[in-house]
Amino acid sequence: MMSCSEITGVILAGGRSTRMGQDKGLVPIAGKPLFEHIAQRLSPMVGEIIINTNQNHAQYGREFAIVTDIIQDHSGPLAGMLAGLKSIKTEWALFVPCDVPEFPENLAENLWRHKDGSQSVYARDEVRDHPTFCLLSRSIIPALENFLMNGDRKVMFFFKQINAVPVTFTDKHAFMNLNTPADLTHWETMSGEH
Repeated sequence: MMSCSEITGVILAGGRSTRMGQDKGLVPIAGKPLFEHIAQRLSPMVGEIIINTNQNHAQYGREFAIVTDIIQDHSGPLAGMLAGLKSIKTEWALFVPCDVPEFPENLAENLWRHKDGSQSVYARDEVRDHPTFCLLSRSIIPALENFLMNGDRKVMFFFKQINAVPVTFTDKHAFMNLNTPADLTHWETMSGEH
């Protein structure tokens, strides 16, 4: 049985957001920044939320603790995962990106239920993997450090190396990410958020 207090939520907002033209997590939607919508959806699933970001600390840090990448070479989501795992007090971290506002509300519960002894589980839909939605144990820290030290960055390569377990979610629209201003406008129109 999953207990929210056993899991820390980590919002991954450490990317450069080049296609959006500004920090994606801070893009305003319905009067508040995108990352706050993410935090609101994540909050019932976890005991605490922290934000992995390498910029705009004042905005992100108003309500949440901030962790920056330990490896400062834009190593992608894995660097954020390492920073998150090294900073949490719980055994488990639930990672979500800052640009997918309608991720499944049963994300934590479903990943937890299917971990089956594994130290790492991640989401997929019926078409593709979504590895930045994952539940990871702190026990994978040494393997992740070694992987990054070798200059590797691809999340799925690492997950295959550690035998991470995929968990399928049926609604592929739940994983729609907002990469560009056009994506944002489309999502606001579809969801009625203004």
